Amino acid sequence: DDYARFADPRSSEAASARSWNIPSYDDTDELRNTDGDGASPRPNILFLLLDQWRPDYDGHHSHTHTGPLPLNMPFLKEMGKRGTRFTQAYVPSPFCGPSRACVASGKEYDATGVMSNRMWSVQFTTVYKLLRDLGGYHTMTAGKDDLYDTDPVFPKYEMRTRTYESLDIGFEDAIRSDGKVRVTKKNVPDEPFRHFLNNKMVTMLNGTVIPAMTAYTACMKGKGPEEGCDASSFTEEIYPDDFVRDKAIEILERKPSDKEKPWFLQVNFPGPHSPVVATARMAASVMDRQWPMPIDNTEMYLCPQNDREREDPTMDRETIKPPLSGVCNYAAELEHLDMLMYSIVQHVGELGELDNTIVIVAGDHGENLGDNGEGGKGMPWHASVSTPLLISGPGIRQGMVHEGAVTTLDLGGTWLDYGGVNELVPDMTTMSLRSILTGDDTLPRRPHIWSGYDQWRIVVKDMPTSPEDPTITSYKLICCHGKKFTNSRGKSTYKGCGKGAPKSATPYPSSEPWQLMLYDTRRDPGDLKPLEFERPYVIEELLPLLPEGWCSA
Repeated sequence: DDYARFADPRSSEAASARSWNIPSYDDTDELRNTDGDGASPRPNILFLLLDQWRPDYDGHHSHTHTGPLPLNMPFLKEMGKRGTRFTQAYVPSPFCGPSRACVASGKEYDATGVMSNRMWSVQFTTVYKLLRDLGGYHTMTAGKDDLYDTDPVFPKYEMRTRTYESLDIGFEDAIRSDGKVRVTKKNVPDEPFRHFLNNKMVTMLNGTVIPAMTAYTACMKGKGPEEGCDASSFTEEIYPDDFVRDKAIEILERKPSDKEKPWFLQVNFPGPHSPVVATARMAASVMDRQWPMPIDNTEMYLCPQNDREREDPTMDRETIKPPLSGVCNYAAELEHLDMLMYSIVQHVGELGELDNTIVIVAGDHGENLGDNGEGGKGMPWHASVSTPLLISGPGIRQGMVHEGAVTTLDLGGTWLDYGGVNELVPDMTTMSLRSILTGDDTLPRRPHIWSGYDQWRIVVKDMPTSPEDPTITSYKLICCHGKKFTNSRGKSTYKGCGKGAPKSATPYPSSEPWQLMLYDTRRDPGDLKPLEFERPYVIEELLPLLPEGWCSA
């Protein structure tokens, strides 16, 4: 199709501009939906949320720290042209459940009590509920939301092994599914993607017909044809991100037809979270490109299917076994997600509602992707603790790149602001990004950013580079609380935040419970140049801004 030709880096269309079915917004655009007195504009809101999305893999970076990045994401490139792109969007916590709980509750990490996955409190009043009850929005969600399992109307699924209290998350319609691997577990029988896989048959290359669940499970575990995983049995037809896209469109199709009632839809893709598994088509599409190595890591698989082809030059790319892991397959899933996101936006356009819809694309946290020997999340390093963020829509500045630090915690406040909801729950601290999106400097902005997980907290602040250099930059101060270990002789030492740490990071002082680390994240997003000894005046300013009790005497 037209998108596939455009997205294929080998095609002539890839280097040329494309005419998208996305309107060109400007400040004079009027919003159709208004509140009761017709005064406040109330757009529809489409939130496309990816899981474990590294900040430099956003389709706008041509290079990483180690080399060229040939990632091709035409939808996100167009989003950047038609809206505002943020280069330093921090998450309130770089872990799935805590990050999403912060956005949903409008609270910082320590205030939510959700310190890790599946630790929700039933005391929350969510921003979704405020949008629904006070803003009059038709609120919807589809996919892997990682929110509280037991909503009285839309439970994620019935957990047969536990009993939860009910919590009204705030949705009027929902198709909630789980992660890539959990759907294969037998204790979640009512999970919708599992139900889909259990009721579908697929055909292998040799003609054998098997249950889709068998093929899916084998591929997610990295097994081969002997277990049911091959190029024919595992295609986009049973791919988890495609399932979520289909359910998002399904839920849009059944929303109220009254265009005067605004709607909110959060689409929660399970990718590119691990396990990173590409279909044969996706795997072949990234084989002829040179992918960058992680920082200080020569052991990371760049592209497993390339290794296979070198070992067997007769290998047929169309029938390659779906590969597990690798930088190129992480990129392949992102390029596929780019197409899926575009198809949802295109569907909103076909409904005649795109000109009145704010589109937001973000991740719940980043991905270290092998940098300094570590993959995954939960670390204070830039690749883990930040994510791409792009926003477009009526009244939002086009072609803008905002280099200052923001937090995805403020997405909830932005939805409420544009939805005309001014009454926040007293302990909500979410704010609106409207001042940045519109260029209105009279509106409030967050003075500094927090993030944290487990044994560390950070504060990020935009400030002058130095007393001699007034150029504004962004400094990140990391406070690490060492875990105490006592040997048989009673001597105590502390183990710090070394996971994923750059080789240049200052070693943890094993005799001290705290460590401070400082980085200039605009000039050094790889956290490769520690500055805590070079710029003590920055630490002096940022130290009091850390969350209460962190790196204090």
